[in-house]
Parts: sequence; structure tokens; C-alpha cells
Amino acid sequence: MLPTWRQTVPIVLGLFVAAAPLADAGRSRPEIAPGYERSPYLQSLGENSVVVAWIASARGTPWVDYGTTPAYGQTVEAERDGARRHVKLTGLYPGTTYFYRVRAGDRVLAEGGEYRFRTDEGPTDREFSFFVTGDIGTKKGKQVLTSASILRADPRPELGILCGDIVYTKGRSSDYDERLMYPWRDLFSNITVWPALGNHDWESSPKKNWEHEWHLPNNEHYYSFDYGNAHFVALDTQDGKIYDRKRQVRWLEDDLARHSAAGWTFVYFHHPGITCTYKHNNDAVIDHFLPVLDRFDVDVAFSGHAHAYERLYPITSGRIVDREQDPDYVDPEGTIYIVSGAGGKVKDNKPTRRCGPNAFFLDETILWTHVAVSGATCTIRTYASQDDRLVDEVTITKSHLERLASP
Repeated sequence: MLPTWRQTVPIVLGLFVAAAPLADAGRSRPEIAPGYERSPYLQSLGENSVVVAWIASARGTPWVDYGTTPAYGQTVEAERDGARRHVKLTGLYPGTTYFYRVRAGDRVLAEGGEYRFRTDEGPTDREFSFFVTGDIGTKKGKQVLTSASILRADPRPELGILCGDIVYTKGRSSDYDERLMYPWRDLFSNITVWPALGNHDWESSPKKNWEHEWHLPNNEHYYSFDYGNAHFVALDTQDGKIYDRKRQVRWLEDDLARHSAAGWTFVYFHHPGITCTYKHNNDAVIDHFLPVLDRFDVDVAFSGHAHAYERLYPITSGRIVDREQDPDYVDPEGTIYIVSGAGGKVKDNKPTRRCGPNAFFLDETILWTHVAVSGATCTIRTYASQDDRLVDEVTITKSHLERLASP
């Protein structure tokens, strides 16, 4: 059993760069732009393909023009599902920046420098970054602070992972535009995100809601993808008991075995297993997911659910390891677990406590996490969304990756 010491810990804050939030942060409803009801957003980015999706109100054949310059040069007709539109662009070059625009017939609906993407360079890429956050789409508008802070980051994240509870309170398609797609439109137009389901996303049928909003691999509940020399795995903890548990765990084992040669492995899901937050431990995650992550040497596992930030010491077989290395780890023997669940929502009056497993925590702060892979080192920094304050930093160095890079 893990120790359960109950002691408050001082919170050490670092200063980054302060900046004002977007001017429309307080708007509760999206403005409907002429020609479309939802501006374009990117999905399932890979080395050679990407999905562009939007919701149109203008009549006319839906087209996407794209190319490696703002002159575009190539055109593809999108598929239609009522007012929804999406198209998969294929045959793209790895590690290449593309510009795109959306049309209804001859009428241009969306174009400009913000409508762009860069394809994955592939497994030889050892320098990239991504963002992590969860518990996002609320009525109160705080999610705008998070998207604005992400867009100010240096280096700017190339992709994002979302750890569940994407849209409150019931995960309904009818709430997506107001609570996520409109507030995050400037991010979604040029950064691909990969979401995982949370318990609030399960409040409405995923078949009729979640699967209409996203274009994800596998069954859209649990899936994986590669970016650079890293492998990413999204899992579905549903209401905390794990969706489709036997098949999902077997799929997870097979997937991690097939990708055991990845330079880095990152797993994300909604409900944390071991936690000192007000949400408490989740036995299903501890019993069924954590042993698999141990067996395949997963580097970092991210979750949300608790509207706070928490980072554990490395854990293996339920034991804390390498505590003395904190916060700069070299070849840690266990997985580092991080809760980054305050992308749009915080919990008041239920503070996190020091209870042994957690190396750092911060409550009552809208925040997000930045992960930068640079060769053999992964640097994880977490920022307060309001003013880009650095609140935690940890590094992981893998000596075998250093040896592989040596001439």
C-alpha cells in the first residue's frame, strides 16, 4: 500500500510572460459567421494526411483548396452529413506546412494565415512539443484563457491531447459550438487535438454526440497514433469503471507491444488511478491499466477529472521510485502520472494534500501543461492560463536515446 501522509505543501510559482486574455473571453454564445456555423478544425493529423471538418450554412458544393503556399493549387470535394462537412486530405508530404481554405461553390468561407497545418515529420523527428489539458468546455468562459495561453507558448505546441470532460455538462453536440469550438476556434484552425472521453462526455450517447464531433482512429473511444518518435494512446475510463474493459485492456497490451520501439510513450485518459486530490483513487484504473503501463515502460500518463494539477513521483507496481531525483529524472524506473484537469474549470474548497505519492500539486488555478521532446530529454512545464505563470517543471532523460543519437 502507498503511504497516506496528510500534510499541506507550499506552492512554488515561477513567472513567465503576462498577457491579456482575448477580448471576447466573456461571450456566452458564438457568433454565426456568414456561410458557416462552425469554423474549420483539424483532425487526425499524420505524416501523409489530415482531416478538415466544419459545419456550413451556405449552399454550394463544399470544397477544400490546399497546398504548400497560399496559392493552394489542389482542390478536394468534402463529404456532407446534413450541414456537417469533412474531407480527408491524403498524399501529403511529411514534415511540410500546408495552407488551406474552405469554400461553398465559388464562395470562400474561411481563408488566411491561421488556416494551416504541418504534417508529422515521422519517427526521425526528435524535436517537437504538444499540450495537455482536460475538463475544458464550461459555460463560464475560462477555457478561452487556456487556448490563448497555449497560442502564446514558445515553442508553440504542434498538437494537443485533451484528457476528457471536453464539453460540460452532458457532452451534447448542441453545446459544442458555444463551449468549445467557438472559444477555441483560433487554436483548432491550425493545431490538431486528440481527445479522450470523460464521464461528462458520457452523459449523452457518444454514438450520437461524441462521434459526430470528432474524426478519430479505431473506435474513437480508445485509439493510438504516432507523432515524431513518440507513441500516444488514448483510453476511455467512461464513468470510472473503464469502457469495454476486457477488450480495451487486451487492445492496450497489443498496441503497446507493437510500438515498444517508440522513443517515448505517452498515455492519457480521464480518471486518475493514484491521486491525492479530492477525487480519490480509482481502483479500476489501478487494477487494469497501471500494470500494463508498468509492463511496457510507459513514460508519462496524463489524466483530468480532478479540477487541479498534480504530479506524482515515478510509480511502478504501486511503489514510489527514484524520489531522490525529483524533479530531474534520468532513466526513472516508473511511470510519471500527471493530472492536468483545469483547462476550463477549477474546484474550490477541496484542496489537494501531500500524501506521499505526489511530488507537486496546485489547486484553484486554470492551467495547462506543455511537453517538449528534445532528443533524449522530455521537459514538462505547466502554466497558469491567466498570466502564463510557470507553476511546475520536470525533466525526464533517457540515456539509451542519448546513445542512439551518438555518432
